[in-house]
Amino acid sequence: MRETSTEVAALLRALARGLDEDRSVNVELAGEQIEVPADADFRVQYHARDEKEISISVIWNRIRVSPELIRRHEDQVQDKSGQLYDVLIYGENVGTTWEGWIDFVPLSTALPSRRTGRETTQPDRAALEYWATGLEPLYLAGAFERAN
Repeated sequence: MRETSTEVAALLRALARGLDEDRSVNVELAGEQIEVPADADFRVQYHARDEKEISISVIWNRIRVSPELIRRHEDQVQDKSGQLYDVLIYGENVGTTWEGWIDFVPLSTALPSRRTGRETTQPDRAALEYWATGLEPLYLAGAFERAN
């Protein structure tokens, strides 16, 4: 276990240096040399529930796809001060699945838009469209509170 921890730590240090310097990095993992390009997508998630967990993913050579507007919800959401927001459901193909999130766009141009994190993962675009049709006002109100 100690050897694996040391290997992972060295890998993370090399990736961090490459990211800071905007350059490709050659690393060794499980006895294999791997070149991670400078434009790789790095994601780190930390979960602190019953067990602490850190998930690290590095993805490259993936075609980047722009988010697609899946549905404009017929309802609007109102904030605590009475400002109204349009509700737009977006999705993006991420390999073999589709991720969906919600954008809240204020009717007043003086206010910023708000966006949730990923709200759902679906097997295909059609399933994401179906999910978007079932969003009720109570769900939208909760999503608005979660949105940044």
